[in-house]
Amino acid sequence: MWTCFSLRSLKTELAVVIALFVQVAAPAARPVVRVPPPTGPYKVGTFSAKTTDPNRDDPYIANVRKRELLIRLWYPASLVQGYELAEYASPKVWLYLSQITGVELPEIKTNSWRKAPVARGLHPLVLLTHGYTGTLTDYTFLAEDLASRGYVVASVAHTYESTAVEFPDGRLAISVLGSHFRPDTLRTDEQSLSYAAHVRLQDLSSVLDELQRLNDSHGILISGKLDLRHIAIMGHSLGGIAAITSVMREPRFAAAIVLDAPAIATPVIRTDKPVLILAAGRDQWGSRDCQLWRSLRGPRVLVHLRGAEHLTASDAIWLAEQFPELEAHAGAMGPEKTISAMRNYIAAFLDYILLGKTMSPLLLRPSPDYPDVAFTSEKQPLCGEVMKRELRFAK
Repeated sequence: MWTCFSLRSLKTELAVVIALFVQVAAPAARPVVRVPPPTGPYKVGTFSAKTTDPNRDDPYIANVRKRELLIRLWYPASLVQGYELAEYASPKVWLYLSQITGVELPEIKTNSWRKAPVARGLHPLVLLTHGYTGTLTDYTFLAEDLASRGYVVASVAHTYESTAVEFPDGRLAISVLGSHFRPDTLRTDEQSLSYAAHVRLQDLSSVLDELQRLNDSHGILISGKLDLRHIAIMGHSLGGIAAITSVMREPRFAAAIVLDAPAIATPVIRTDKPVLILAAGRDQWGSRDCQLWRSLRGPRVLVHLRGAEHLTASDAIWLAEQFPELEAHAGAMGPEKTISAMRNYIAAFLDYILLGKTMSPLLLRPSPDYPDVAFTSEKQPLCGEVMKRELRFAK
């Protein structure tokens, strides 16, 4: 039995995303696009790893194999000289996405060095879960930036829901739920969405177990480098639902970052842990948004990117410069400042909650640096109710 979410708003958002992707036309020549450079003091390393849960059959493919997942990690690197820049996505995944969209996708240059050594010390962990049928590299601009600031980011590909996953042995696992890149294949019925959300909760706990094992092993790149006392979960859209649910259920998660996810029924959410909600382009708050805000019992901040789109929280924000048809609008601030806002609000939240740094003014009041951000703190009402508690972020 799995938790039954109310996902009508997610289906509406998916319809918008589908329409945007269908409009993309192939460019005349294959362009080269670079991920926006990260802003932290560290260089960035990256690698991928497969994990198998020996205690769980695959929930999508019966009687085939145990549950296999792919993780992409970004981390602060101590040295990059002599190492190669990593690919944005695996060649098979990129080719498959090109085939199903009919678009010759660009060559993307990253800022991450493949298997560069990890910087000294312990590094807090951020687990990242993608949108419905997304891919594990859809938020590279956020992952690289957090890694450059000292975090390890582990992005999970939810096999057979993710549009495509290439494993190290070359196998390409295709979504059984369709893809938002192909609207004629995508399953958006409530049962499929609810089941996918349920599977993610198990996937995320399984990945935490695997990262613990890798951290305790010898001879692994990240061995002894993860600060597993300080872990946050971050997700977009359906991944945001998984994030807010996981932070309630999984004791190892200390905080959640929810990137433009639809609100779910109030009885599902009860947590005293810190939560950052980043919303995009809302004309008004619905009753479920208001219920969710009231039901969060711990420290919380809501950052609303006025005039933005659902895709703004993903790599579409910078890819839209090459493909304007994506319409990942950034609002009046423009893409560069919107990217800066998302990176800085997320980093300020994590720095305070996980690293114990001094609270940034970004978490206290609206910032003149980001005039199109509507800021709501814990002590403020979201929907007109009277709130008397003071902002009380707790370590």
